[in-house]
Amino acid sequence: MKPTENQNHHIFICTGKDCKKNGCEELKNDLKKSLKSKGIKNLKLIKTKCMDYCKLGPNIVVTGELLHHCKSTDIPEIIEKVKN
Repeated sequence: MKPTENQNHHIFICTGKDCKKNGCEELKNDLKKSLKSKGIKNLKLIKTKCMDYCKLGPNIVVTGELLHHCKSTDIPEIIEKVKN
């Protein structure tokens, strides 16, 4: 099966207690700003509850890949994972 061009991609961002302590809200806001400034509309950010990797947060899932210790400086790499 081949995805259509208009298909939305998703980034899941853990907003559990430890991820909040480690900056998930800042990461989420910076991701939103970056997507908007680049005109990327087919990438949706979805907040999740705890992903059970609390000490490794902030945690996100991009195209089925779980990433740990994510920071705003990782945003270009995160967006690139969706493009590929």
